[in-house]
Amino acid sequence: MIYSFWEFWDSITPFETADLQKLVNYNFNMPDRDNTYSTNQIRKISQCHSSLGTKTRVASPKLDRWKDLNKAIVDWINNDALEETSVKIAEENNFQFYDSIQKRILSDLFSRFRTIYPKKDYKFEHEYLVKEAVKELNGEEYGLTTHFTYGFEDENQFEYIRLKTAHDPEPELIDRAIITKLRAENEEFYTAAIELDDLIEIEQVENPDEIINEYFTILEEYLTNRKKRTPGRQCDYCDQVSRCGQFPLITDDKITNRVREVKISKTNLVKLSNCERRTAWNVQYGLPREDYIEFESESDGTKFHNFSQKLLVNNNNFLEKENIESFNQLTNQEDEVTREQLFLKYQQLVSKLKNYKDLKIKESEYILGFTCIAEGRGLRNGKVVDQKVATIFTGKSDLAGRVGDTPIIIELKTRQEIPEDALEAQLYALGASQLMKSEKEILVLHIYVSDHDATIKERKFGSSELESAKAKFDDLAKKSASWIPYDALSPKYSIGNWCEVCEFKSTCLENR
Repeated sequence: MIYSFWEFWDSITPFETADLQKLVNYNFNMPDRDNTYSTNQIRKISQCHSSLGTKTRVASPKLDRWKDLNKAIVDWINNDALEETSVKIAEENNFQFYDSIQKRILSDLFSRFRTIYPKKDYKFEHEYLVKEAVKELNGEEYGLTTHFTYGFEDENQFEYIRLKTAHDPEPELIDRAIITKLRAENEEFYTAAIELDDLIEIEQVENPDEIINEYFTILEEYLTNRKKRTPGRQCDYCDQVSRCGQFPLITDDKITNRVREVKISKTNLVKLSNCERRTAWNVQYGLPREDYIEFESESDGTKFHNFSQKLLVNNNNFLEKENIESFNQLTNQEDEVTREQLFLKYQQLVSKLKNYKDLKIKESEYILGFTCIAEGRGLRNGKVVDQKVATIFTGKSDLAGRVGDTPIIIELKTRQEIPEDALEAQLYALGASQLMKSEKEILVLHIYVSDHDATIKERKFGSSELESAKAKFDDLAKKSASWIPYDALSPKYSIGNWCEVCEFKSTCLENR
């Protein structure tokens, strides 16, 4: 996920009429109207209207580090002392509350920025640097703003810099459009891409008016239905999911702005059952992974999931022979060996679904989850204090529907069964009981598919099984609630065979 100034902005602040000549230039101060939306907010709105709401305290470790890195950079640039002294003072002032691991990460990021953009004798600005596109909607004036972290002026020439600490430094299309539309001849715009050790000029777009108009249309749709909920992959990054109803609270408490929040995905939930530290370093502290890899192509397992979902969802005739044969049409771009393997797997899958009469599959990649609140630890003025912590457990099921009136969740696996699948089933059952509105029974299937065979694990969750699952997740929430912000060494570690494939193996060994 990309963390940058405009996301920090959002954490602290809230067209077929006029033509695009109504777009005006910008000034470097905070807009003085309520009808202003940052490009990060409009991106969220385009995914789900409910993503905007009351400010929450959800754990955002990379963004937290971004804020303190930014403060250190500002202190360093504004300090006229010797370089070594100004660097030391900036680090002491802004990195003091972090543990030794995160101090090292921050010092490294700080060093990289100083290499990318050495201190210059330019006029420096860092307060609310924006360009704003303006348009009238429904009789009122609205603005879309794109933000810059730093501005430098030298002899009436201006450089504006975005600070990015993520792997992908590419600005959103709407940011580039506003910059292209409103840039002056004496202005240059760059991204300080720290992970890439590079200062990258922001490229212009060919059709800025069209892009800006499109995003104002998105804003206009939002204004007519602010509460519209569109679950999807974006829920993994949204800070409203404990409030919007997608991941409802299942404990006897309520979410307030004083409650700290942690979000644990299904993948990290499995890790939590083995080692607290491994999960905490992913979700609470966001330590850089030692095995970061970008996959360029889909695995055969992913292809099997995607093709199967296309045929099964909203298809009441998926059991018929002609429907089964149509799987081959979907895979006609694959090589012959892969097509045959995928088709054999699909045949095995359908053979197991035949056992469920009146099965209707309505959703794929169905987002499920819930929120638990537990007594935990937090920080206040640099001191550890007692604090309630909400843990949001989330998962994305392969398929969801009903057998008659009974909700059913289906997981497709191209591997053998493992013990952690039972925990995954409990997550789905609890989430489905809330979201699919059933207190009588939830059915969760794990179907393990190979080239030659398929086996099925069926779990039924009635009221007693759901209560048991709830007690299990209450205990897990107590673990995540105990993790102290800014102290990555506070979570307990457990040594086991999972250490060999841990994404933090070397860092953990150094800090035991």
